Amino acid sequence: MKCSSLAIALALSFPAAPILAAPVTLMFGEAAGQHVTFEFSQNRTAPDALTIETRRIGNPGAHIRIWIDNSRSSLSEMILDGEDCSFDDAGAKCTLKIGGGTETYRRYVEAFRLGRTAHIEVRNSNVMAMRDDISLKGFTAAYNR
Repeated sequence: MKCSSLAIALALSFPAAPILAAPVTLMFGEAAGQHVTFEFSQNRTAPDALTIETRRIGNPGAHIRIWIDNSRSSLSEMILDGEDCSFDDAGAKCTLKIGGGTETYRRYVEAFRLGRTAHIEVRNSNVMAMRDDISLKGFTAAYNR
């Protein structure tokens, strides 16, 4: 009896750990093939609040361009370097992390909330490797949950 009373008292004394919702993930390309994913963590202050990962596409030196709707200016353009990429049996994998609370992170969230379509282009050695579009419908609701 004393043990169960203690367990109940401890349960009432300490609030349950918060349960973080699943991250919001957007994928360009095919899951089993070449793809680029954007993963927005629910921990919006983390150093990896936004993770952009290429799989089976993009190598050191590859150029990635991201833009929203029909904008003439890019949301982001980057060139991958050797520190961003690794190789395994499934091919190349490059990862970029953007910290929450940064201006870059804020620009991505705002653009994905307000935009209708996101576009991505990946070029390896100035040759088009991938160009894809994805609807942003539902992003705001998923991000705000």
